[in-house]
Amino acid sequence: MRVTEISVVNWRNLARQKICLGEQLNIFCGDNAQGKTNLAESVYLCCLGKSPRNNADKELIRHGQNEAYVRVKYVCRYGEGQIEVTLNAREKKQIRVNSVPIARTGDLMGYLNCVYFAPDEIRIVSDSPAERRRFMDIDLCQTDKNYFYGLSRFNKALAQRNNLLKQAQSVEQLEETVFVWDKQLAEEGAKIVLKRRAFCDKLKELAKQTHGALTDGKETLELHYTTALKGANTAEIAQNYRELLSANAEKDFALRHTSAGCQRDDVSLKLNGSDVRTFGSQGQLRTTALSLKLAELKILYELIGEYPVLILDDVLSELDPLRQKRLLNFDPQLQILLTAATDVPRGAVGENCKFFEINQGVCTEK
Repeated sequence: MRVTEISVVNWRNLARQKICLGEQLNIFCGDNAQGKTNLAESVYLCCLGKSPRNNADKELIRHGQNEAYVRVKYVCRYGEGQIEVTLNAREKKQIRVNSVPIARTGDLMGYLNCVYFAPDEIRIVSDSPAERRRFMDIDLCQTDKNYFYGLSRFNKALAQRNNLLKQAQSVEQLEETVFVWDKQLAEEGAKIVLKRRAFCDKLKELAKQTHGALTDGKETLELHYTTALKGANTAEIAQNYRELLSANAEKDFALRHTSAGCQRDDVSLKLNGSDVRTFGSQGQLRTTALSLKLAELKILYELIGEYPVLILDDVLSELDPLRQKRLLNFDPQLQILLTAATDVPRGAVGENCKFFEINQGVCTEK
């Protein structure tokens, strides 16, 4: 899977750009605030229909303009394709795949896949469980539209249940009205748990191997999916889910929100037996996050039969020369879009590399 061309109009600080990419490594150099990250994020937009920083659509439009347009052309094992996204300050965004409009963002999933890594992705390891759930959900949504829509239904049901908890006058009144949402939460949540568990089963071995390679075998990464929900299949998990919601009814009424369920799940990460969040150095946190991202690449390769596009936003300065070289030469089948504030050392890159310079929102091939 490779991006062949990026075209943007009034996208962030980029007025009008059209660039053709190389098959392997593409490096975008320039000073800070010139537009490197914006160009890389245009590809992410066409993969997932949103910014990796979760900006509102109107914030992605160039200052002083009312509309922005992004088009990405790509090739994959099924042939050529293109994705177009039009953002308007006053209207809902429009997405077209091969010139055909799609009604829902979920229908975009799977056409063009990517893995995105930036310095603040360290939050996958260092921050709250919500970041690790987000990490799992992004991958699962890219490869499974049913997961995307199931997660959406779960979140809507959870919001409705929490609204009832805020409005209820007593536990008895709550039990009369909350049943329908408990049923939907249990049904959708059981499917989510089962798919997350399977994802982590694949991830843990690949992340362990990748981390061992990055650290020359000096550290062992252990990963486990943690959930309060038990069961070997969806029916068993759903039954356990309903029982858990019922057992927590009084507690939820007192807290005014749902205290148990897959919205509380986490991924445990340990280095040499110790919790990396508690005992890891900044370097260990960063390397762990990178290991997860590289393992993510391998999982997507197994699931879709080809590598997604790897987007590396200003990460080389965080790595020593050996790890830079290993990262940039990960696999010749992989296309990488890399942004860097300074020129990348030629010794770290292979022959199939294309350099671009970005200055004040203008991108030129070097």
